[in-house]
Amino acid sequence: MSHNHYYRIIVVGALLQLIALVSPSGAVRYVPKWKKQACELPTPQNEYSHYVCDDNGDVKCLPGWTGDLCDVPICKKGCDPLQGYCKRPGECRCKLGFYGENCNRCIPLPGCQHGGCQVSFECVCHKGWDGIFCSEPICRSDCHPSRGYCEAPGECRCRLGWAGPTCRDCQVLPGCMHGTCTKPLECKCLPGWTGILCQTPICAANCSREHGYCRRPGECRCKVGWMGQECNKCHPYPGCVNGDCRRPWECNCKPGWGGMLCDEELNYCEQNPDTCQNGGKCKSVIKDDGHYRCECPSGYKGRNCEILPPSMMTSTTSSSTTEQPSTTMMADVSSELSTIGLENLETYRNSSSTGEDYLTDEYSSEDLDNEA
Repeated sequence: MSHNHYYRIIVVGALLQLIALVSPSGAVRYVPKWKKQACELPTPQNEYSHYVCDDNGDVKCLPGWTGDLCDVPICKKGCDPLQGYCKRPGECRCKLGFYGENCNRCIPLPGCQHGGCQVSFECVCHKGWDGIFCSEPICRSDCHPSRGYCEAPGECRCRLGWAGPTCRDCQVLPGCMHGTCTKPLECKCLPGWTGILCQTPICAANCSREHGYCRRPGECRCKVGWMGQECNKCHPYPGCVNGDCRRPWECNCKPGWGGMLCDEELNYCEQNPDTCQNGGKCKSVIKDDGHYRCECPSGYKGRNCEILPPSMMTSTTSSSTTEQPSTTMMADVSSELSTIGLENLETYRNSSSTGEDYLTDEYSSEDLDNEA
């Protein structure tokens, strides 16, 4: 046999084997050994089987399963292929550190407050937050580090005793009205003010402390009843003409004047110099008090000091010229009584009271008649 004939036999044999492996449609059919064995056993006898065998002896996976042995479940659509898995078709179980319906969200570090994660158990702070757990807000950039603080990013809240947008200014004592500070909770009064809270204005230099006050520094306002730049002059009674006062609403008449408003001139004695007799001193009074009053020498009485002392009226025994009181004198007394009337006797007695000892004696009309 020649070599060429032997070569032809080998080629024909190879072609016959290829024809046996080609399907009727022309495709090469290769059936693995495990599939041949899988389809040799009846399907109901294998409870974990997730396939069926067709009439041609091919393995067909049941819905939801895949793999050469149909033992790989097909997970829920969208389930993360790296962080999710499933044990049954249609589910999506998350690996440690991930969560969500599709297991595509990482779990941050436990305690992380204002942060997120790109991998499980990390805490990447959001903008404006800092710290291991992203719990510390980042304050305004120029906020004082020790006098200020913040509760949210970008804030600058001042601690007690400090003020200002960046907490670099001291805070005055609460209630300080007109003062400043150089250190926390201080109240240094501005010029013209005084008091613990700088609430009291300093009045004008000579303003009366008793009768004056002020609402602004340097002024002097008078209380009711007082006047003047220094509030040291009292207001006299309204309408007072020729008088003054030592306290508000008084009207103390100047010499030579009388009346409630000091508007009545007291000049009766000057115009009638011989009004008072027997050396009596005349004193002018207001019209309602009788125009005048006589201040009689000791022993003399009467409105005009015309009544002699009793001792002079009863000394008849020692007189060499008469044995009885002078009829002329008694006539004058009787004339005076008839002129003024008994009804005015009490008025004269009261008007002639000067506080001397002889004024304590009282005379009635009956006494005078007895004397006569």
